[in-house]
Amino acid sequence: MALSGIEKLNVWQKAFSTGDTSEVANMLDEDYVFESTEGNNETKSEVLGWVAEGGHSIGDFKIYHEDDNVICGRHSYKQEGEPEWQVMFFARFENNKCKFWKVHGGVKN
Repeated sequence: MALSGIEKLNVWQKAFSTGDTSEVANMLDEDYVFESTEGNNETKSEVLGWVAEGGHSIGDFKIYHEDDNVICGRHSYKQEGEPEWQVMFFARFENNKCKFWKVHGGVKN
């Protein structure tokens, strides 16, 4: 059974808090692409690397739309020593594997 959008975000949240990226790695397709607010693209291995390093957290999840292929919503993002951000995200899935995750946001007021 496919995970819900909130469950998928909880997998990310757990990886950020523990540094264990095994569940996230299993959720991501081999040709996964992450696109940041700045428009930079990162591969699966690059993303797993910085998630495992620690110092990041996400929370305050809100899902606006989800189906078998798309999740769209928002969440907070915090990196140690930096202000908290509020980001919108869009994620695309095929065969229950994440192919693409885009975030766009800014510093939370």
